[in-house]
Formats: sequence, C-alpha cells, structure tokens
Amino acid sequence: MFHLIVVHSCLAFTLSDWLNFIGFGGQEGRKPQPVLEDDEPPQWLVDKMKTRNQGTADPAMPSKGGLREGFYRHSCPNAEQIVADVLAKNFKTNPSAASNVVRLLFHDCFVGGCDASLLLDYTPSGDRVEKSSNFNGLLLKGADLIDEIKSKLEQECPQTVSCADTIAFATNEALILGGMPRQRVLSGRRDSLVSLASVVEDNNLPAFTWSLEKMIDTFKKKGFNEEEMVILLGAHSVGTVHCDFFLGRAYGYRDTKKPDPTLTPEVVDEMKKVCVDAGTPKYRNPPMNFDETPTVLDNLFFKNMVEKNKTLLETDAYLLNDARTLPTVKQMAADQELFHKRFAEAINKLGTLNVLTGKDGEVRKTCRSTN
Repeated sequence: MFHLIVVHSCLAFTLSDWLNFIGFGGQEGRKPQPVLEDDEPPQWLVDKMKTRNQGTADPAMPSKGGLREGFYRHSCPNAEQIVADVLAKNFKTNPSAASNVVRLLFHDCFVGGCDASLLLDYTPSGDRVEKSSNFNGLLLKGADLIDEIKSKLEQECPQTVSCADTIAFATNEALILGGMPRQRVLSGRRDSLVSLASVVEDNNLPAFTWSLEKMIDTFKKKGFNEEEMVILLGAHSVGTVHCDFFLGRAYGYRDTKKPDPTLTPEVVDEMKKVCVDAGTPKYRNPPMNFDETPTVLDNLFFKNMVEKNKTLLETDAYLLNDARTLPTVKQMAADQELFHKRFAEAINKLGTLNVLTGKDGEVRKTCRSTN
C-alpha cells in the first residue's frame, strides 16, 4: 500500500508527521524520453475541435472512469512536456521533488478520489481542509511544485488542464526519474470544490501503527487486494524514514527494553548508528534510507526483506510473516522487471480512484483555491 511515513519520500503515515512518501530519481531517470503520441483522431473530432473554444479540455472518449489517453492533445498539446520540463528542472537541485509528487498522488487519491482536493487552502464551508489534517500538516511537500507547474500550464493553455491531471502527469514523470519506463497517462480529471480534513482522519490513510488486518481491510475498501498493497509498499524503495517511526524496534520493543526479536543484530546495529543520541537532548530524529539506493525505484527494498530480514517499519515486517503477503514479497524480490510492471499498474489504478469527469467539479485556475 502506500504506506505513509515520514520520509523524504515514501509512503507511510504517522499520526501527526505523516510521511514523505516516495523519493524517486536515478541516473536512468535522467535520460530524456519522448512523450507518447496517440493515433490520429477521427476527422469528425478534428472538425469539431475547429469550432470549439480551445480554452477548455477536449471531450473525453469512452475509457476507464471517463478518462482517456491524449485528453489534451488538441486543447493543450504541450501539457505533458511542460510538466516534464518543470519537474526535471526541480529534480536537479532537489531530488526529493519527484518523490514528493508521488506522495501527493497517494494522499489525494486514497482519501476521496483523485480530485486535487488535497491542494485546496480553503473550502467554502469553512471547515478544516485536508492539508490541515495531522496526516498531512507541515510535512506535506510538493504542493509548491504543483503550483509552479500549474502556472506554466495556465500561461500556455488558460483554465484547461486540471490540477488533478497535473498531479497525474507529474507522477508519471517522477516514476521516470526513478528509473521506470514512461507510461501512457489517462487524463480528463476535474477538480473538487471541497476539501475536508475530517475525511482524511476517518481511517482513510494507513498509519505505521496499524495492524496488517487493518491495512488489508482499508486497501480492499479502496479496491486493492493484498498483492497490490504489497506492490504499492514497494514505494519504500525510495526515500527515507525518520527514526521516530522505528526507534522502538532497536532500543525497546514493546516495553521489553530489548530490540525486536525478529530483527537481526546487523539490522539493529545499523538502526542505532543512524539514530544516534536517542533519549538524550542531542537526539535530532534523523532519517534513514529504506535501502541502499534511496533515489532509485528498484526491488532492493524487497530483496533486503527476503535476504537480510531487513525492515524498518513494523508494518513492513508483517509482510514477511503472513501467507497472504509473503509470496508477493518473494516475487518482487526475485524480479525487478516484474516489480516495475506491477508497480506501474498499481499506480495507474490508484490514479483512477473516484475521479470527477465531464461536468462534475471544475478546472481550477490555481490549485490552492476554487474558481
């Protein structure tokens, strides 16, 4: 699942700090890849587009949830390239920028649907917005980057590309920066008019304190099975998690004053070397990498689980001790190409959750407020 954690890029949420989901980026991801083109549209659609206002999105063709590939092919043909350029520029100076975007996608889609409600600073009812939830709060990162991308899109195609689609396009580029192949992105989402922190806090984002049963149940309610949950947890391959989220496993597991017995001495020593000065005024809650390649989305996270019994979060450790999840862990550990394929499928599925299309919602001019 997209386990929300406080990471420089990862998914695992805490009660107040709530993570930094995925931190993508690898040398492979820096190779430019061409934006995929669709087949030529039928002549009737070309003729229709000549007579319509180019400041609005192209009509969606039949597809999953009302979404389709090439939604902006005529109304804003450079949209995906604009997103790619801004993200690539930011990644050069801030490698965690890509992971922050992926985390935004999960936090937005998993709560009430992929509608950019997470980005609103205010809702007409005056209620607390999703940003103010303890699951997001001050640690929510990436919104400024979406603002920058949206500003560029507005200059090119005013009020055409939705904020929800901007997040989807940016996530695809983030995955590329993490070393994955380019995917065809479905688009045509529209933006929500409301945002409520209460919805976030109603067990709609998984926490690192949850049991495996609760995680599985929550993901099933969103349409994801155990296998897909494990694969999405592979996002922990990139980024880091702060010591506060696993410190007890190294120093005092469940009030025993001893390490978690499921951890090897080598893993415990590694934790203690990073989480120095624990329990003293000098302690600064530093971050620790989930694996040795924190900027690359690979299967090393799973390989370390199988070969070294290495897990930082206890919720990750559960995956090794349950017959419903262990086979998928082993599969992903054995085949990186398969992991990339399945992770892309899971992310694409996540991006279609409860989308607004057609005349529902709106296309915001700025992602922080409704029109």
